[in-house]
Amino acid sequence: MRVVLKLNSTAEPERQEGREGREAEVVEAETSEVEENDLEVIEGDSLESAREAQCSSAMAVTAGPADGPGQPAEQAAPMAEISVAMQELAEFSRRYHARAEQREAVIDHLREEVERLRRGERRGLLRPMLADLCRLRDDLLKQAATLPSDFDAAKAAHLLRSYAETIELTLESNGVITYAPDDGDPFNPRMHRRVGDEPTDDPARTGHIAGVRRDGYLDIEANSPIVPAEVSVFAARKGEQ
Repeated sequence: MRVVLKLNSTAEPERQEGREGREAEVVEAETSEVEENDLEVIEGDSLESAREAQCSSAMAVTAGPADGPGQPAEQAAPMAEISVAMQELAEFSRRYHARAEQREAVIDHLREEVERLRRGERRGLLRPMLADLCRLRDDLLKQAATLPSDFDAAKAAHLLRSYAETIELTLESNGVITYAPDDGDPFNPRMHRRVGDEPTDDPARTGHIAGVRRDGYLDIEANSPIVPAEVSVFAARKGEQ
């Protein structure tokens, strides 16, 4: 019995040491877990603090520089530059619109001047012809009031021809002349207007002018007829080849 008791007394301290070792391991594991949890909490708090700081900085930049003695100079300087730039841009826009309005006013004035010059030029070009027409009217009225009692057809024809010559001179002074083709000239559609045919048995005369019904009027500068001459043209008789 002593031997057994001695063995039991010897094993008891060993079991005590084993329990203490296991309890130490448990305590150490719990301590490590607590430390890890604390680190996670600390890291989470740090990230949250960093996010809040970033949000605060963004709101401060968006809101603009606040009036206060504690504002950093790094935030005030960029906002001041932006404010100055916006003012300069607004001033530039105002000057641009002012210049645009001035240009529009100048263009309107020049347009009015051009239109006035055109009207004056037309009147200047027509003035000599209008003056001749005024004189022609006065001559007609004077002749109508002073016709002799023995005024006959021959005298009337001579008087009308004199007025026609007066009008012809007026046209020449304005760059327009009268023209009439000769009999036998080739028909020219550009200068002549065919108003009748004259039958002929001579094939060589076909397509040539047989007679002038009315004179034509030619613009000297443009070399273009204002009114083509009215003519009759030789044509082959019907039934002939």
